[in-house]
Amino acid sequence: MKAFLHLALTLIGRLPLRLIHAVSAGIGALLWRLPNRQKQLTELHLRLCLPELSAERRREVARRSLVHMVCAILEAPALWFGPEARLRRALEDAAAARQLRELAARGQGVIWLCPHIGAWELAGLFCSAHGAMTSLYKPQKGHFEALVLEGRTRLGATLVPTTAGGVKHLLAALRRREMIGILPDHDPPRGSGVFAPLFGIPAHTTELVTKLAARSGAPVWYCIAERRPGGRFRLHLLPAPEQIADPDTGVAALNRSIEDVIRRWPDQYWWSYKRYRRRPPRAERIY
Repeated sequence: MKAFLHLALTLIGRLPLRLIHAVSAGIGALLWRLPNRQKQLTELHLRLCLPELSAERRREVARRSLVHMVCAILEAPALWFGPEARLRRALEDAAAARQLRELAARGQGVIWLCPHIGAWELAGLFCSAHGAMTSLYKPQKGHFEALVLEGRTRLGATLVPTTAGGVKHLLAALRRREMIGILPDHDPPRGSGVFAPLFGIPAHTTELVTKLAARSGAPVWYCIAERRPGGRFRLHLLPAPEQIADPDTGVAALNRSIEDVIRRWPDQYWWSYKRYRRRPPRAERIY
């Protein structure tokens, strides 16, 4: 089964990115027209998180978000198993590469945050293509575990699981003045997060970014791979606020900075993700 999945993903990965994105647009259009849970969650989150937008604008963001959600799923095989020369071309961004090298040259290490926006798989590959990179990942079930590991490490990244041992590897990498990568907008396991406002709603949020920034002194940056027309991408490297390293206010500062990033590219955020699954004691359920 593993060999069959690998072959299937490799064949899909050889399709042109322009075609993959065109197919994604068609599937996304169907998701928008037909009743489904992804559409319901997307519209719910937009009503809760961006109420200041007009109803027409929220519908447009929701429609485009569904397309980008499908793009993220279908383009992963192309990034993981497609031709490396094409991947290298997709990663070509002279300004972003120069900015990354300048950060690395400071000798402090860098904490890279890649939220569920745009082509986040490409963002991780971009960072790992420019130096030693250790990234945190959630272990997968069955044969997909090996496929995810192979795909995300193809340009040299080291992946460590979301366990106490994995966190030790992240801290060790920062002590070596290397880069680490974290997905900051997920719902962490119970006991490893606290509630902090995200779009005015309490969200169970990881404390890991704040703790690592405080212990290591490494700067925190966002790496965003904006999806562009024609199967292209543009890399954006954005500094996160220094307050993230504050033990008392860091988690709230993290969520405020995530809000800022999402508001910049609301169409490309994965709005169907159940970000508010865990609720504070006695709080009303959202889903």
